Parts: sequence; structure tokens; C-alpha cells
Amino acid sequence: MERHGIVSGLILGRPDSVWLAVLVVLLFCGVLTTATLRSTLPPRWKWSLWSLKILAVLLLAACLLDPRFVRRHARPGENTVVLLADQSASMEIHDSAEARESRFEHAKSLLTAVDSPWLTRLAQDFQIRRYAFGTSLKRLESFEPLQADAPASQLGAALQEVEARFRSSPLAGILLFSDGNSTDDLSLLSAGSVPVFPVVSNHPQTLPDLAISGVSVSQTNFEDVPVTMQVQVEITGPKPKKVRVELREQGATGPPEQSVVLQTGSPAGLLAQFQIKPKRAGVHFYTVNVLPEPESGLLPGTRPAAEATLQNNHRLVAVNRDPHVARILYVAGRPNWEHKYLGRALEEDPQLHLVSLMRIAKKEARFDFRGRAGDSSNSLFRGFKEQADEETEDYSQPVLVRLKTRDAKELSDGFPKTKQDLYQYDAVMIDDLEAAFFQRDQQALIDQFVAERGGALLMLGGRDSYRHGKWEHTPVADTLPVYLNRPRSSPQGELRWSLTREGWLEPWTRRRDTEQAEQAQLQAQPSLAILNSVSEIKPGARVLAEVTDAQGQRSPALVIQNYGHGRAGAVLPGDLWRWSLQEAKPDAHLKDDDAGKFWRQLCRWLTGDVPRRLSATLSSELVQGIPETTLHISVKDREFQPVDGARVTISIRQPDGTELTIPAEPRPDVSGLYTATHVSRIDGGYVARIATSGSADEAPLETQIGWSSNPHEQEFRCAGIQLKALNQLAEQTHGKLVPESELEQFIEELRHRDLPVMETESVQIWHRPWLLCCALGLLCAEWGLRRWKGLA
Repeated sequence: MERHGIVSGLILGRPDSVWLAVLVVLLFCGVLTTATLRSTLPPRWKWSLWSLKILAVLLLAACLLDPRFVRRHARPGENTVVLLADQSASMEIHDSAEARESRFEHAKSLLTAVDSPWLTRLAQDFQIRRYAFGTSLKRLESFEPLQADAPASQLGAALQEVEARFRSSPLAGILLFSDGNSTDDLSLLSAGSVPVFPVVSNHPQTLPDLAISGVSVSQTNFEDVPVTMQVQVEITGPKPKKVRVELREQGATGPPEQSVVLQTGSPAGLLAQFQIKPKRAGVHFYTVNVLPEPESGLLPGTRPAAEATLQNNHRLVAVNRDPHVARILYVAGRPNWEHKYLGRALEEDPQLHLVSLMRIAKKEARFDFRGRAGDSSNSLFRGFKEQADEETEDYSQPVLVRLKTRDAKELSDGFPKTKQDLYQYDAVMIDDLEAAFFQRDQQALIDQFVAERGGALLMLGGRDSYRHGKWEHTPVADTLPVYLNRPRSSPQGELRWSLTREGWLEPWTRRRDTEQAEQAQLQAQPSLAILNSVSEIKPGARVLAEVTDAQGQRSPALVIQNYGHGRAGAVLPGDLWRWSLQEAKPDAHLKDDDAGKFWRQLCRWLTGDVPRRLSATLSSELVQGIPETTLHISVKDREFQPVDGARVTISIRQPDGTELTIPAEPRPDVSGLYTATHVSRIDGGYVARIATSGSADEAPLETQIGWSSNPHEQEFRCAGIQLKALNQLAEQTHGKLVPESELEQFIEELRHRDLPVMETESVQIWHRPWLLCCALGLLCAEWGLRRWKGLA
């Protein structure tokens, strides 16, 4: 659309008469100046009279040039003005405690008043089009039936769509009635957009409001507080002295589970932190509420006197505790105390399952059991089977015991020999067992279990572990975080366990809440006596704990590293069972299960990030102000290779109790990955149960994940009118802020702005009576002044 740059100005109708007018003025000035110089009047009077005559002559001489005032204005009825009203939920906020009308009601009364002068004036010169926006733009014939119920303010998208609809029409501008709380990006509007004129209150106020601006959830392998939630609080307007942040699990009754009182004058900002230990695995929903301290006992939905709205005072947060039960394969060369206390500790954690394969006799029998002549079977097995199995009962085979296996078939042939058998575990622990126990292929399989499958390996410090078990030239040695060369020296005497600087930073290596309590616990726990010394650790490995001998020499005790897709750890002391023995004695600094907590947290770290055959993650985005949640589902076979063509179904329990089943579609660009999108329109928590189709020899895989939907989160992130954002929008589109009291004046100005369709009005000045009146008035003033002073 072509727009003219000149709106109004002064032009000359006869520019060729300029020299004539100048000549007349100069001649008259010359004659008048000569007469004035000869006059005997006082200088003040004679030059005053001279000035009055000269001004009169200048006005009359200007008429020779035919001066004209040219003014351009909008052609009546040719240009269009859009009235754009915000119908989002934040418009229901009252701008003050005394205000009887909400923002929306006030804007609606402005737009629907029959006798409104500004609307009448606007209709005389412009075509009016009415639109409303929330999550989308819609055309209206009248604003009367409009309601403020949209969960989002897609202001940027609405302005772009209005501009697109009127691209071929003469659009003069957009009068915007909104609070400026846009849920999309206004910076995407182009600099040449249609002018936007936000209409704002005459006296906008800063409303008092508390708001939850952000919530973050992090999970650790710390047994006492596995979930940490941080809540960021923002305050606008007058600040209360104290703010209370309350946390309760959804559906719980009675007092809140936890509460924190924040001092608003804190320089660190308002940040509340909660440490949570869910009672069970699975999806949990927690409600966070923030209110001024004196009014924390208000019922839900009751608006405090000092709060503009309660919509941003609460937030529903989903916490996903992995329901998967991690299976750990423990392989030991002989029954020992470590296995006893390790198994006892893991029995306390329902998310950990220890499967044990323990050798109770080596290939060569230690004792000569005298039996019948010609009997070569091991007498330890006699009576357990009706028919002897010469291959497993012969003295040339080790005697193995299986504990807590899934069925009779599991580990029946000893340590797994195939990927399918080994990859069903999340971690492998090797204790007091020499490398010769494993075949070369099995050693390579352990290396692949960590590097390719993403599993975890932990070697404990038994008598036949590390260098004493001749592990240095095996594939497993590549996996371990330490070198197995002969060390330069060995520690002497009692060994005291302590944490390194990096160990203090890992929650799972600590067993107490504070540093002082942890130091006291470390001092009180028994000393150790057995250590597998190593020459040095590998690059990239981290030492989290070390032991100190009587001479003060420090040696690594707990070392970890990432290896391939998995992780590996080395526990170098061989008698950690001493801690469990000491706990049976009364002690002021030791708890009953410090040693057990160490093992549980260590195993949680081992299995925490191990890939599952079926796993799901979430991503969310706002589409037209409505949250859309995308589930990303990974499916792998028993060898942990991506599975294409699987049938994945998702059953979603919505906040209103209804069930929705949707299929997951495979992604063409990533093998083994499936996606499904859910539009979360209802405020509340969602739980998705994901299952794959099973086969004849395998049960279906299942998992679950949850999320919360807060559609009004962005809409109510700030309760006040966003004057700064509205002003930036007006400047960006070459518009201006319009106070309500100046609406009628603005409509008159709008006629003379640079509009698409305009017409020119030319007015001849010398035809105007005021010009002749001014000239005659100046001459009369000169004659009157002379008569008044009695001058000739």
C-alpha cells in the first residue's frame, strides 16, 4: 500500500510573484525608513510605529503570492480501523481493590457504549471491524456476547493474522484493548507492520501480587532425599514481610507436607527448596502454594486482600520415580561377609534386586569325599537329583550356588555366555573372583555390557580381585577405572576412610545431611585393614574416597569413570563388612544402617542411568497457548538393538478421570524411536502407561510417565498491565499509547495521520477574513497610538 509522506503544509499558489512582492516590500520599507529617520519623535515611539506599518505591509504583500494551506486527511469511509479486544483469562483481574469492574468488563463497556463519542467519531470517517483474540483470532459483529475465558493471549499471532487478512485492504491501524500479557513472542512482528494503538488506563497501578515464576525438579541417588524441588517466587507491588511456600502431595489431606517461610528482604532472592522422599515408585503429583504469611490459612480459591489474583500462586508439579526394579548380578568366588551385608542392605530397597551367583567349590575338590568305588560324581550333589548329571557334578567343574533368581532356568549354566542372558541385568558386581573363572568370550561380553549396552560394572576388593586375580591382561581391565600394574608401595597398618573433594560433591557418597554430621560419622566408623593397591587411576576417572594409613599415606578407595555408554567403579578395600559389624554396638555417632545406606546409594548410582529396553521422555511446547506434550519412546530388543515396527500403545489417564488410548508412530529418521503428541487442555496431572506388543516367548514391556499441565501458567505469570511491552509494541509498529481519556482526541488526530487512502484539502489564505482584519488592525493600532500620544 502506497502511503504519502506529507500530511499538511503551506504552499504558494503564485510562486512567480515572489520578486514582485519583495520589491514592493523593499520600496515601502525604504520610504518608511527614510521618513522615520527624519522624525523628531523619541526613538522608542518612532520605531514602534515603523514596526506596526511594516507588519501590515508584509501581510498585504503576502497576498500577492496566493498562499494556500494544504491539508491531507483520510477519505471518509475508505480506510478501515480494527478494534481488537483481549478475551484471555488475565483480563478478569481487577486493577485495584476498589475497582468494581475487571479489566475485561471495563474494556467491554468502552467498546459497546451506544453513545460513546469516540466510537461515533470513528464510525464517521472509518470502516470498523471487530475482532477478539485469545488462543486464536475470531471476527465479531458485536462485543456484547464476548467472555474472558481463553487460557492464553496469542497477541503476536493475532496481530500477524489481522495484517494478513487486510494485506490488500486499506487498514489504517489497530486499536488494541489488552493488558499486554502476551503468551507468544511479540518480537516476531515486522518493523513495517500495521500501526498498533494500545488503549491503556488513565492511571495504571502496580498491583500487589505474589507469583510462582518457576519450579525445577532434580533427582539424585541420595537415599534420604532423592528428589529436590526448587520454587522461585516473584513479588510485584508492595512486599509483605514474609512469604510462606507450602508443599503437599495431590490428594493428601491435613496440614501441608512441608512449608518454608521466606524473608522478602533477602538479597539472595525468594527461592524455596524442598527435599522429598516419595513413599513408592511411579508418578507423584505435588501442589506448591505461595501466600503472604499472615494469610497462609486461606481456603483455596479465596483471594487475599493483598493479592491481585491467586491463579499464579499455585503450581502442580509431576515427579517421576522410575518404577523399574534394577537387577544386579553379583558374582563371587566364595561365600563372604560382604555378600551377607550387601544382600541385607539391598533388601530394604524395593527398587533394587540382587541376583547372586556364588562359587562354593573350585574345579578341583578341596576334600576327598570317599564314596563307592568307581564313583566320580561330587558327593555334595548326591540326593538332589534323581539322575546324576555328570557334566555339572563332576569334580572338574566348580560348584555354584544361585540366589534370588527369577526362575529355575536363570543362571543354570553359570555366568551368562550370550548378550541376551547378560543384558537382562542393569549392573554386574564381581567380588573375590579371579579372571580365570570367566572364559575369554565372557570377559569380552562384560566389556560390551558396559560399553555397548550401557550397563554398570563394579569390582569389589576381595582377595582374588584386581591384580591378585590376574585381571590386568583381560578386556575387563579396559573397563575398570584403575591401572592394575604393581604399585610402588603398599599402605601399612589401619586404614581410615575419607571423602575427597569430588566425593563431597556427590550426594550418594554421603550418608548424613550436614558436613559436620558426616565428619563425625567418618571418625566413628571402624578402620579397615585390607586394600588392593593400584599404581594409578586412568585419565578421566574420579577418586571419590580414599584411605589413609598410619604413616599418613593416602591411597584411592572408591574410583569411578564413564566407559562407553555405561559406567564402571572400583571399591578397593576388601573388608567394608567391618562397618556393619560395628553398627551392632551402641555408639553416639553411628546410625543403625549407615553401612547399608552406603551400599544402597552405591547401587542406586550404578543403576540410575542404565538404559531400559522401554523408556520414555517428555517434551512440551505451547501451540496457540495450549500445552502440547510429546512422548518420545525408545524400544530395544533383548540385545539392546533398536526395534523397528513395534506396536506401541499409550493409555493416558487425564485429570478428569477419563482414559485416552493413542498409538505411537515410529520416527522415520531415528531407528527404534516412537512419538505421540497429546494436547493437554485440562488443568491437572496426566499419567501415561506405555506398553509394547509381546511375543510368544516374551511378555510385553511396560512403563509409565507423568506430567502436569498448567494452561494458565504463562497467562498469569504477571498480574499487572504490561505498559513497557505495550509501549514497545506501539513503537515497533509506529503507533502510540492512547490513554482512555484521550480517545476522542486521538480519533481526530488519526484522520490526519499517514493513512493508505487520503484526500487533499487546499485553503487560500488571502480569502480568509482574518488576514485583512490583521492588516487593518495593525494600521489602526498605529493610527490610534499616534492619536493617543498627540503625535502628528
